[in-house]
Amino acid sequence: MNGITLQVTIKGVYLIEKAPGPVPIVLLEDDAKRIMPIYIGISEALSINSALNHEIPPRPMTHDLFVSLLSHLHSTIDDILIDELNEGVYYARMSVCMDGKHFELDARPSDSIAIALRCGAPIHIRESVISEAVVTKEELKNVVPLESYIS
Repeated sequence: MNGITLQVTIKGVYLIEKAPGPVPIVLLEDDAKRIMPIYIGISEALSINSALNHEIPPRPMTHDLFVSLLSHLHSTIDDILIDELNEGVYYARMSVCMDGKHFELDARPSDSIAIALRCGAPIHIRESVISEAVVTKEELKNVVPLESYIS
């Protein structure tokens, strides 16, 4: 799939009120300050949040284990690309380099983000995806930081 890709940053992990209760989201922002939410699971939210805060758990979480395995295999994550939005579901690919060979893995965006943050890998998104999913600040007025629930 071709098209323009943009590097994004992670604004943070938040909770947004939905029925029957709050739902975790991760907010991505491009250089033009457009914001895009991705709804994620609570374990991925905690993992992304801990990576953003540079917290090291006493025992490795799944994403830490994956990064450790990559390191032991002398592999790196080149980048991740969130490249598709289909019926409300985001799709991502993780570019891996192992023994000089480059390949891609299909991955959930939430897992990809958690791993990329731990590896220092850039996070990219296809322009067509962010254009379709961008939200206004007004739509985010009821979000609260995840820390307010876990502190």
